[in-house]
Amino acid sequence: MPHCSYRRRLALAAILTLLAIPALAQQAPAQQALAPQASAQPVPATFDLARDRQPLVALDGQWRFHPGNNPAWANPAFDDSQWPLLRSDESWTTQGYPAMSGYAWYRFNLQLPANAPPSSILFAPIYTSYEVYLDGQLAGGGGKMPPVIAPYAMFQFHTFPLPAAGPQPRTVHVALRVWHSAIWASYIGGGPSRSGSLFGETRLIQSELRHRFTVHKVIFEDAYVYSLVAALVGCTILGLFFFRPREHEYLWFAVLLLSGAADQAIQVVYNVFSLIPVPIFDLMDGYLVAINQAAALAFFSIVLRARRDTLWRIALALALISPWMNILYWPNWLSAAGGAALQWVCLLPSSLWILVVLVRRALRRDPDALLLAIPTVLYCGFFFLYSLALLLSQASWIVMPDILLEPLPLPPFTMHWQIVTNLIFLAALLAFLIRRFTKALQGEERYAGQLEAARQVQQVLLPEDIPQAPGFAIDCIYQPAEEVGGDFFQILPAPHGALLVVVGDVAGKGLPAAMMVSVMVGCIRTEAAHTTDPAEMLASLNERTVGRCHGGFTTCLCLHIAADGLVTLASAGHLSPYLDGAEIPLHPALPLGILAGLTYGTSTLQLQPSQRLTLVSDGVLEAQSRHGELFGFDRTRELSTQPAAQIAQTAQNFGQNDDLTIVTLQFQGKPAELLAEPAIQTQAIR
Repeated sequence: MPHCSYRRRLALAAILTLLAIPALAQQAPAQQALAPQASAQPVPATFDLARDRQPLVALDGQWRFHPGNNPAWANPAFDDSQWPLLRSDESWTTQGYPAMSGYAWYRFNLQLPANAPPSSILFAPIYTSYEVYLDGQLAGGGGKMPPVIAPYAMFQFHTFPLPAAGPQPRTVHVALRVWHSAIWASYIGGGPSRSGSLFGETRLIQSELRHRFTVHKVIFEDAYVYSLVAALVGCTILGLFFFRPREHEYLWFAVLLLSGAADQAIQVVYNVFSLIPVPIFDLMDGYLVAINQAAALAFFSIVLRARRDTLWRIALALALISPWMNILYWPNWLSAAGGAALQWVCLLPSSLWILVVLVRRALRRDPDALLLAIPTVLYCGFFFLYSLALLLSQASWIVMPDILLEPLPLPPFTMHWQIVTNLIFLAALLAFLIRRFTKALQGEERYAGQLEAARQVQQVLLPEDIPQAPGFAIDCIYQPAEEVGGDFFQILPAPHGALLVVVGDVAGKGLPAAMMVSVMVGCIRTEAAHTTDPAEMLASLNERTVGRCHGGFTTCLCLHIAADGLVTLASAGHLSPYLDGAEIPLHPALPLGILAGLTYGTSTLQLQPSQRLTLVSDGVLEAQSRHGELFGFDRTRELSTQPAAQIAQTAQNFGQNDDLTIVTLQFQGKPAELLAEPAIQTQAIR
């Protein structure tokens, strides 16, 4: 039984094996089909720094160097093995050749691989000028060569294409002929002085050149933006001055801003594009700084109400001559440091004058000085601290402190300290002018109210309707140059059908003259109740106005015209009247309000029917054309026979500058006696 059982087991195993073979055969292809699907999954890329690096090589290293100037040194075959090696990222000044100027040569080699793409070389800025030779051939350069008396400061990177590569590796020999100006050799190193020179594929070199130029421009973006802001604000303030020409502080503030904006603009052009020769830039920069200082002197003397004394004039004169001190190195009369020191000394008095006056006013609690004190100290203080550090570094006494050179980080940009102080100063001045302008507007509103009140008073005092009298045709025109005027006239009835006519002109315009007119008209009406004699009237008016004119005076013409046409005249410095176009002679006399105790002479004449008497103020004679021509006596005399309205319109069209008053009287009554011509007699007042 056990043996049979064993055989049955073997047979069962054989049957199962035979059944499993087809299944295994089907499973194998399925597994094989799955294998390609697994291998098709994305594989991460692998980047190799050694294999995939860009073809760009830094030229920071040791170059062969030799002072002097020999054209043979450009030859690739020249043996320079005895030349010393200098680092290319430091100037020769720091490597054993202090204060050396003139010519020097650098030499080094470049290895180009076989079939290399087009390649170029990029040189960092080199002072002052240089030429590049590739395999002995001149490839270009930077700056002006041969050296000139007005060199350019080279702040730019330059590129030069290399010879095309061939099927075999090749060596390119590079020689640099450098000239360093003696102007700044004592404080600026000669030759290559910074890292950043490269060579490699032209496409990458051009991209790097654009990048370097962009970075260089970004450094001066704050100066560029400030120049635009200051120019816009300066033009706005200048426009404000044209609307308010009497307030000169607006003019000088505009000049201060515009000169500062122009100075920052040429700083950008000079440092970014290297378009201006150094001496020309120094002269332009010096003049803009001098104009800025002169404008600041004028501005602060006005707003702080400071007297322009001898010290002020000396400070102004020194500021104006300071630009020429800064270029005395040009004819080699002084070193660059010596010229800068003289310029600094010339500019110092103007800033000291401003600061001393400002501090004095601030200690007296002057609100304007308190507002401007700290910003002005920062503005002037940083400028002179920077200038002092610069001239000391030019004299090789100190190294320019980094804190004065490094910009202030203001993410996402940076800003130089000078621009920061300029902006603080600008903001303070704008706040000051806004405050001042607001106060001026408030004062103008009050003044306008006073003018309106004075105008209403004048309307009451001066006759609006033309008074008429039997036997006379009277015409009057009063045209003030402003809201209120200094001219006046009164036509008052006198006993027995006579007229009392008074015409006058108070010196000046505006509200003070208008108030004096009110006084004069009141006095005339008061005196007319006591006397109608022209001489007595003027003498009384003079006594009333002495001491009340505040240094001014009043001209006046007084006439008594009887019903029969007899005219008695007296003048206190006023223009003579015209009779049918002829000027009537009068006694000379001083105007009212100058001296007490004056007496006035009288003249008499007899009017005939239809004769016209014309009285005018000096506003007619002093009408002025756009070309500066006065209307004058001749035109006035010829025009005196016309109606008052026509005389006033003609003078106004010619160019009115002063108040216009015209009074015409035409006699219409019968003559008292037959006379061929008006008899003119004179008599003295008793």
